[in-house]
Amino acid sequence: MGKVVATIFTTHVPRLMITDPVARRAYMGRNVTTFYDAMPKLERERIRHLDFDTFLLIDTHWFSTLEYVLNAHERLAGVYTSEELPEMLHGLEYDYQGDGELARAVEMEAQERGIRAIASAHSNLPMHYPTLNVMYYFNHEARRRVLSLSVCQTASVKNDLAYGAAIGQAIWKSNRRVVIVASGGMSHKFWDYDHILDRASASPDDIASTANRLYDERIMEWFKQGRHDAVLSAADDYRAHCSPEGRFSHYITMAGAMGGDSWTWRGEQFGKYEAAIGTGQAIFFFQPSFSGAEREAA
Repeated sequence: MGKVVATIFTTHVPRLMITDPVARRAYMGRNVTTFYDAMPKLERERIRHLDFDTFLLIDTHWFSTLEYVLNAHERLAGVYTSEELPEMLHGLEYDYQGDGELARAVEMEAQERGIRAIASAHSNLPMHYPTLNVMYYFNHEARRRVLSLSVCQTASVKNDLAYGAAIGQAIWKSNRRVVIVASGGMSHKFWDYDHILDRASASPDDIASTANRLYDERIMEWFKQGRHDAVLSAADDYRAHCSPEGRFSHYITMAGAMGGDSWTWRGEQFGKYEAAIGTGQAIFFFQPSFSGAEREAA
């Protein structure tokens, strides 16, 4: 019997891959991101000693259209350069063991529930930096399997929750112990071309709108309280008003896998709430000990 041992909501911003401290300050000024310390701290203090097999990662840059897609390759290896920001993110070598078995199990469970999902092992299926940047920090020794999932850009909140429930049940039926990672940001409005470099600091003052910042803060407070029911009740409204990254499907799908509005694990924040060229970014770790009792995926 499989189990979800922890879940993570995390930023994946390209600035994570700026390794030179001078270059970091040149880009962000005095308000350099806290995530350079927060990501290793989360790995060192929470992830490293967990007993699990696979990172199941919902990737907000992998947009599918007709169905949900899972990367079913048994090995994920290559050299990555971002088409979006090649100067900031290039030449990233990666080599992880995939999890085709779990991908096919999710595909089967979803299809049995009438949900369109496919486990794809087509050659040259691309990888995206929401998977690779996060695994660089959380799986740097490549000890865990990696299963990367798309978000479906035509899916509703209801669809994402149903797909998440299928993921949770497939894990429960498997022999895998899993950490689910929702890799994406919060509100997602960029500054315009003429101002974007002047607003590149990590300070929340550089969030693109006050309304977005306030909504993000409300969502984060619910994370801390384990009020996933409140987050899910607001999900359609949050989508409509703040254009969250990936339409917030990374979080919604993860929540669906954990029982939807009955999920009560409390979130522990690592690093600060920050801006990234207008968008809202944060890191939260959820584990059953924070809600007082263990819970298996269902």
